[in-house]
Amino acid sequence: MSDLTKPMTIMNADHTETHTVHHDEHSNSRPAAAAGSPASHAATGRGWSQPWIWLVGGTAVAAAAALATYGPADLLQRLSPSAAHHAGGEPADGGSKAWIKSRVAGTTLNSPWDGLIDVSNEQQKAIGVRIDSVAAQTEPLKLEVQGKTDYNPDTLLKIRPRFDALVMAVHATTGQQVKKGDPLVDLYSVRLAEAKLEYESKQSQADHDRQIAGHQRELSAKGVIPDASRALLDAVNLERRSELEFKLARDELEVFGVSAEEIARVKDEAGTEKAKMTLRAPGDGTVISRDVAIGNIYDDKDTLLIIASIEELWVWGSLSERDLGSVQAGLPWEVHFPFTGDVVTGTVDYVANQVDPQTRAVRIRGSIPNADGRFKSDQLVRVFVLCPPRPGATVIPRRSMVTEAGKPFVFVQRPDAPERFERRPIELLHEFSDRVIVAKGLEPGEKLVTIGSLVLSQVYEDRLAVETGESR
Repeated sequence: MSDLTKPMTIMNADHTETHTVHHDEHSNSRPAAAAGSPASHAATGRGWSQPWIWLVGGTAVAAAAALATYGPADLLQRLSPSAAHHAGGEPADGGSKAWIKSRVAGTTLNSPWDGLIDVSNEQQKAIGVRIDSVAAQTEPLKLEVQGKTDYNPDTLLKIRPRFDALVMAVHATTGQQVKKGDPLVDLYSVRLAEAKLEYESKQSQADHDRQIAGHQRELSAKGVIPDASRALLDAVNLERRSELEFKLARDELEVFGVSAEEIARVKDEAGTEKAKMTLRAPGDGTVISRDVAIGNIYDDKDTLLIIASIEELWVWGSLSERDLGSVQAGLPWEVHFPFTGDVVTGTVDYVANQVDPQTRAVRIRGSIPNADGRFKSDQLVRVFVLCPPRPGATVIPRRSMVTEAGKPFVFVQRPDAPERFERRPIELLHEFSDRVIVAKGLEPGEKLVTIGSLVLSQVYEDRLAVETGESR
């Protein structure tokens, strides 16, 4: 017996023996294999990638139900046009696209395919197809973003010296609550002493020039000197100039942080007292940072202490760029603290007008009350923005969606033909682990396949291959 006439054993995907085929070395025609067998499947020219292999290896749930009712060969012949061409005998030349097309689901060569696939009720039960209605989006979209808490920068008080100064004492430390006017840091500065002496000098000169100008006005009123005399004009001019210089010296002390009460006591200070000053709290709050030590010299660029109000905190969230169209200022949100279990409600106060070039995220912000100081700055939180339902949007189970080349689609049951299904592309609005919100492509009340869509997808691809002669 030659090699061509020896029996050839065909193995299934699970390595079990199925059919034995004899080759006749004197015949040009191929023996007919059982419909749906691997041998018949190989004859299509598409190899092991066809639906039967796909059903057995890739879709365990649907295939199990189908194979329980039909054998693998019978199920493939019932659903897949690419395997059905052996059912009634194949031409001697191995078959043709026209012959296959004429055997698919009752179609004829002269009837163009309408893009629908036919799955009978019996076949649907075998596959385990489940069909549900499309629901309109009625509940708010609970959009989750990651975030963190922060101090409100409008409440931050940064304590700095306004001149070069030596720190003599520190009266506050980190975490301490202070009231407006409480002493914080004692400073010693030669520059401050010079400013106070300048103030006293200008004050004395202003008093002197004011007296001279007043005397000249009295002489002019008595007619001793003319109203427009040079002496009167010079006295008035000196008075105005000295008043301006005195005001400038006073303003410098105010810029240095010397209070009005302390300015009034400058004339009573003697010796080194003029070089001393106490920085006081400009408002109520909690000391959240301290970077000062006794005996060090600091200038106006150094921050000694930072005081913040902790009665209110800001919350920042990072919004994905794709969700930007769903969020706007004024929407309600929930701030969840995962490590404490606290949930605080509020609103979105601000949506940034810039996308971060690194993260491609947009910052959103709101605030939460914190009167008891329970929450801390820089805590990680989960923020859920409650976006109102979008008109025309629908909700479907995630398992009903099939994605091909990044484009999602579903199978919709024809209302006038329950055994016919349309492969329809959809546009997504948002995806969750168990459901999908669809922006476009579906209408409420339509019926779609929620279980078995993967099987129908392969059947559709098989039919498309038969019609076009190409496979995707």
